[in-house]
This record gives sequence, structure tokens and C-alpha cells, in this order.
Amino acid sequence: MDTLIINEDLSNLSSISTNSIDPLTKDFDKYLDPKLTNLNSLQLSEPVSLSTPVDNAGNTLATARNIGTLSGTQSFTDWVGSVDLNDYYRFNIASQSNFSLTLNGLSADADVQLIQDFNNNGIVDSGDVLQSSTNGGTIGESITRTLNAGNYFVRVYRYKGNTNYSLSLTATAVAPVDNAGNTLDTARAVGTLSSTQTFTDWVGSSDTNDYYSFNVGTQSNFSLTLNGLSADADVQLIQDFNNNSIVDSGDVLQSSTNGGTIADSITRTLNAGNYFVLVYPYSGNTNYSLSLTATAIAPVDNAGNTLATALAVGTLSGTQTFTDWVGSSDTNDYYSFNVGTQSNFSLTLNGLSANADVQLIQDFNNNGIVDSGDVLQSSTNGGTIADSITRTLNAGNYFVQVYPYSGNTNYSLSLTATEVTPTPTPTPTPTPTPTPTPTDWYSQNLLDAQIITLTSSLAADGNLSRQDMIAIFRDAKDSGVIDANELTDLRTLVSNSTLFTMADSVKVLSNKIANGDAANTRSGFGNLYAGSSDTQMENLIGKWFLGNDRPDLTSSSYSYQYVSGSLFQNGLSADDIYQGAVGDCYYVATLASIAQEKPDYIQNMFLDNGDNTFTVRFYNNGVADYVTVDRYLPTNSSGYAVYADWGGGSSTSTSNELWVALAEKAYAQLAESGWSRTYSGTQNNSYAAIEGGWMDVVIGQVTGLSATSQSVSNMTQTQLINLVNSNQILTAGFVYGGGYGVVNGHAYTITSYNSSTGTFHLRNPWGIYHADVTWSQLLSLSAIIQWSNT
Repeated sequence: MDTLIINEDLSNLSSISTNSIDPLTKDFDKYLDPKLTNLNSLQLSEPVSLSTPVDNAGNTLATARNIGTLSGTQSFTDWVGSVDLNDYYRFNIASQSNFSLTLNGLSADADVQLIQDFNNNGIVDSGDVLQSSTNGGTIGESITRTLNAGNYFVRVYRYKGNTNYSLSLTATAVAPVDNAGNTLDTARAVGTLSSTQTFTDWVGSSDTNDYYSFNVGTQSNFSLTLNGLSADADVQLIQDFNNNSIVDSGDVLQSSTNGGTIADSITRTLNAGNYFVLVYPYSGNTNYSLSLTATAIAPVDNAGNTLATALAVGTLSGTQTFTDWVGSSDTNDYYSFNVGTQSNFSLTLNGLSANADVQLIQDFNNNGIVDSGDVLQSSTNGGTIADSITRTLNAGNYFVQVYPYSGNTNYSLSLTATEVTPTPTPTPTPTPTPTPTPTDWYSQNLLDAQIITLTSSLAADGNLSRQDMIAIFRDAKDSGVIDANELTDLRTLVSNSTLFTMADSVKVLSNKIANGDAANTRSGFGNLYAGSSDTQMENLIGKWFLGNDRPDLTSSSYSYQYVSGSLFQNGLSADDIYQGAVGDCYYVATLASIAQEKPDYIQNMFLDNGDNTFTVRFYNNGVADYVTVDRYLPTNSSGYAVYADWGGGSSTSTSNELWVALAEKAYAQLAESGWSRTYSGTQNNSYAAIEGGWMDVVIGQVTGLSATSQSVSNMTQTQLINLVNSNQILTAGFVYGGGYGVVNGHAYTITSYNSSTGTFHLRNPWGIYHADVTWSQLLSLSAIIQWSNT
């Protein structure tokens, strides 16, 4: 823009802009004062430029005015025009923010751009301009948008003319979701702190407190770090001593208040208890990362870490209690003890602050290693729920193992053993070589002359057999009545059975006749007494030695028929089992597993008396008990089995295999004695009495072995596979629902594991509808696994 300067002597002239002169004629005359007479005195000076303001903003990205971190509003004034075409400003955003700018105070047309130099090459490439505002003339410009954390530029540039301007930039951090509560009561619950946990969140003007709650289960070394700050935030460690949910004086254990964006940290030893951490802003808004670490200080380890170094409890009698610790630095605590006699044993593991479990172990081969089969029973409740084990132990040496499942915890372990009071049922003992009985023993110890004569004759060889005892019992009922002397003599013979060679089964069955049994009363026959009739005696002989007191049937359409065949055909197999029309799946499924894994127990269960009767052995808490069954078995009108099958043939087929049907019948007869069936209404001589039960009970009753029952949720897949691959009796029960081919309310034999398909084979005692299920399917069905401990 050129300017015409009039000489000061020409007082009537003023400055005249050549912009108002006609560009073609440059006609100055009309701007002159008419009083001017000497135009020669008019002096024209050289054109000069307007004065340019100082340029505070750079003209390129590289030289942009650096604002730094933009928080709140900052304003700038400057100028753009013909000699300063671009003004650049540089700023950064620390966290996602709502951004806005305004450009106003314009006297000519200027525009504005928001830029991000994505490739950091110092050039505004295509795509680097995030947004522009290009209003015409002197109308103000504005841009509003949300920006993520990063570096940005603003460009103010001349469109036409020269102009001063005012530029305002504003950034307000967008507060993220607040995951941590704002009071002690709403603190974010970390739970039990073990090892390190890290949390990210935000504090600032709209979220002035973030609280975290945690606990340590044992004395621990604690540390925290607060970093990743873009503004000044601080941290406190708090313990609410009076639990009033207020941070009282003295509740703040330690603070860290470093200035600016310097990280904060706290380190100290904490006793077991509940604590809080408070993160709060000192100035500004900031994201943060908070790391909390607790490492338990392991107490003195009193219990050894192996069987060989186990804490020796000694002979366990009554209750003994121990306290100790298990965790990351002490993964096993072993205790050794012994019981001198058969005992009822129990343990409890409680006082937990983390998940620990417990096992009862017997080192059968004394190799100092916990082999497959050495774990008698486990308790693996989750979390801090107490664990417990209860079972009967025979005299011997045992171990208890306490081990952590997760975390570190103190514990209290109580061990209790109470001697089992022997039952009146005689314990079977090996038949001794009889001491020759003096010839006058009979006359000195027996009262009835006829019994003296018969007994001394039958026992002349030192043996009293089954047939001998039947003969003596029948002789006692001479004259149709058992008198007092005869009853006394019978009891004397039974109590002195060690003087003779007498099979254990004969001793036990003779005792049931001479001294009585609960089944005698329940059957209606009654126990012998002085004055008992010959009919009562014959009924008792038939019940215990001849097996002719047969169990009641479940339908009037069934009847007993004599069944041909043999006790065993071609060995024993789980496939011998076919359950019939009585609900004893638990019993026959267990028999199937015994037949597969321990067939000798089945073979030794039966004694063929040679007169179409079989004496069958069971165990009452490890003590042998016996019943006798005959060949008459339940059939339908066509002569086929209605309960446990004998091979599919009719009653007259010589290929019938009888052991399963006879074992089932014997179990039904045994129920009347009262110890094998404890449910209401089951202590009678009937097939209905044996409906419903559990396999671990049957394992003990048929084999005398101890057994374990465990929910599959408290086991591991490897543990179950190991059981399958051992020769332990192994069964599964389902009472929480069916599916995957499994019937609810039913028992199965686990016979094998297929590693290719990852499935366990469940043999159905029906003989059909077997199932192959995976570990996860067993878990979903909440299977109950029961097995023998050896």
C-alpha cells in the first residue's frame, strides 16, 4: 500500500491514499486544496511499507511455537499477512480430551487448520489435516473435536489481506470409567493379595479419590508403585482400625507425595489384616498405573516336606492339634502317626486364609514315596472352606499331607483317633492244629449225656465239621424240646471251638444258632432258650446252615425254582453282571469291578458245601460274617431269572453261571442281621431291603478293604486315570442328573480309559447302554467316584 506525503508547508493538504485515486488517470488535482498556488512546492516521497509486528509463531512445523501439554485454555495473539503467510503452534494431549479452538479479532480474512504429523516428517502430507475452518471475511473461525493422547499442530494462515488475530486453544481431559470406588465402603475389592496385581485408572477434577481394599493372610512384605502419571497424583496406605469406614487420624499408615509426574512408592511389612490404598490428584488430571505386591514372610516350618522328614506325632490317641504354614516357599507339610488298634480317625484343617488341601496317606511299600494307591483319602474344598477326613483305620502307620492349592496360608490341623470297640461277632482266625482233647473233657464240661456221647464220637479226629455241628444241634432237640442243660452244652461247645479243628464259617454260623442273632428275632424264629421247640431248632438250622430261609420277592408273580449250572463258568468277568428287576445297581456294579480287578475276592467269597448249598462270606468292619444260600433262585413263570441274571438260560440249563445271583441273594438274606443295611425298613430278609445304596460300603462288605468316596470335582483327571490303570475297585454314581448316555440315580463300573478319545468307559450293570464320557462331562454330571484304597 503506497502513501502520498504532502510537504509540511502545504498546510492545507492531508495525506492522501493512492488507493482512492483513479488508477488510470492518477488525477491528483481533485485532492489538492484550491488555495494552493505553487504546485512546484509539492514533493513526492518514495513509497514505504506498514510496520510488521513481531512474529511469535513459526512458519513451519519444525519451527512451530511449542505450547507444551495443553490443559485448560491458552490464548495467543499474532499477525498474518503478505509477509507472514503461516503461523504454526505445537501442543500435546496427555490423555483423551475434548479439544476446541477459536480464531477471532480479524480485520482481514484468515483461516485455521488442526494438523497431526502422523509420520513425523515435518511436512503436512495428505491426510495430516484433521480439520479446517475457512469462514469468509472477518468472521471468526472455530474447530471442536475429541483428541486422543498425542502431538498436534494448529496452523493460522492468510487468505486475503493482513490481520492481527487472537487464537484460543482449550483441552479438557475426558475422564475414563471409574473402576475404583470413592470411599472406603465402595473401594475396589482386590481380595487376598499375594504376589503382584496391577490396576489402571484415572483421577482428576471429576474423580478425586480412588480406593482399593485388600487383605494379607499372613505377615507379608508389601510394596506399591504409582506411575504412568501425566499430572501430580499421590498415594496413601490406610488401615481402618475401628472399622468405621472413615479415615480417622492414625489410620494412614504411610504416604508418598512426590511432586509432578514423579512416580510414588510405599514399602513396608504388614501383619495379617485388611488394608486400603487411596490414589488422589494433587493437581491436574491423570491416568495412572498402580501395582500392589505382597510376599508372605514364611514362618518357621515345623512339619517336614517329605515322608522321611514328617513331623512325628507318635501313637495317636485322642486329639492332637498343630499350627503351621504352607505356601509358595513351603509346598508340603507332612505329619506321621500310628494307631495301635483299629480306630475311628478324623482330621480337620481350618483357620485358612488361602486355599489349602489335605491327604491321608499310607506308604504301603515303605519306600518313602507317595505311590499310586498310597493316598487313602483327600479333602479338597475350595477357597478358605475347612477340609475334613473321617474313616476307620486299621492298626498301622499313616501320614497326613497339608499342601497349598493357591496362595499362602497359616492353618490349624487337628488329628483324632478313637479305638473301635470290638463287635460281639467273632473274628475269624486261622484254624489251629487242635490240641488233643482229654477224653474226660466232655464229661467234665458238658452236662447232657447224649451230647457228651455224640460230641466225643464226632470229635474223635479232632475236627468238628459243618455236618458234625448240624448233627449236634439236631441231637439237642430230643424229646421235642431243648432243655437248659442242652442249651448250655451247645454254647459251651461254641465258646470252646478252638479246641477243635473248626472252619471259621462253622464257628460263626453255630454261634448264631447257639447264642442268637438279630436276624433270628426279625425272622420270627426267635433265639434259642431253655424250652425252645424242635421246630424252632430246625428252622434255625435251615436258616443258617441250609439256606432255606429265602428272601421275600418283590412280586407275587415271581417264584423260587431250583437252578442248574455251576458257580463259575470260564472264569470271572465284569460282563457276568446283568442287573434284573431290583434296584441294587450299586451292589452289582461293585461286584463287576471286583470281578474285573480282584477276582480272587469273589472266588474266596463262596464255599460250596457239596449239598447244593453255598456259604457266602461278607465283612462287618473287617470281621467275617456268613450266610448260607441254596440253588433256589427267583424266576418268572417261564423259569428265567428276574433279578441278577445267570447267563440268559432257563433254570434247567447246565451252562448257567450262578455266582452273581447267589451273591445277590446272600446280600438280601444278610440284611436281616441289621448291620449291612442301616436305612429304615431295610433290615429284613427280602430283595426290597437291598434297593438303594453306595458302592464304597459294598467294597468294604464284600472284600474287607477300605474305600474312598470323592466328588469328581475334588479330583483331577490324572488321578482318575491312575485309578483306572491300577487294579483298584472303581465305580461311579450319578445322583445330580443324567446325560451323555448316563442314567441319573444309577451306578456304573469304570472299566477303562481311552487316551485317544479322552473318554472313560462306564459299564452299565444292566449289561446294555454303556457310556463313554470325557472328564469334562463327568464334571458336568457331578459324578461321585468310589474306589478301594488298595
